[in-house]
Amino acid sequence: MGKLYLSFSARNHGNCESIAKYLMNEKDSYIAFKDLAYHSCSKCEYECFKEECKYRQDDIYKLLDSFYGYDKIIFLVPMYCGNPSSLYFILSERMQDYFNHNEEKYDSFLKKLFIIGIFGSQKENLYFLPVLSSWFKKEEAYEHVLGIERHLYNQKMNDSILNDETKRVLDSFFKKTSRKNVKKAYKKITKANPKG
Repeated sequence: MGKLYLSFSARNHGNCESIAKYLMNEKDSYIAFKDLAYHSCSKCEYECFKEECKYRQDDIYKLLDSFYGYDKIIFLVPMYCGNPSSLYFILSERMQDYFNHNEEKYDSFLKKLFIIGIFGSQKENLYFLPVLSSWFKKEEAYEHVLGIERHLYNQKMNDSILNDETKRVLDSFFKKTSRKNVKKAYKKITKANPKG
């Protein structure tokens, strides 16, 4: 079945794509959300609450239906202006209609969902990872959400995020060879933002 890597980056050949290419094998797929035909939640009358979303014929429903053909779904989310990419929020908002009509699929989706957030500094952006973690129960979030901080590796905005250390972090996150380090890092984040 393989894994789906879904990038919410606005650019080609950036860190999200590099991370996906590093982790992917021949069974896996990569989709750049920016290249899909989609509508954001706007210019509507909340049809999704009463009937169905007026934009159901765009690529988002096809994308969401495809999730169940994969073993894992990995969201790659960059930070823009202190927040997750707006593309990430477009999909998140449109999921409301999908899961209102497919409630039985939601738990299966959450079990498959993993999120890699790429950002500058946890110290400067306390709420970035907790926003990404909000899909999960607090005790499960560290298993599903990984933050890659550029400043920990002395990297600037246009530097490639991939180096030996970040590769080890990615490998341990997905292969579960060193889960204690991931859990420790997540506890540090939630202490900084106890509500997260």
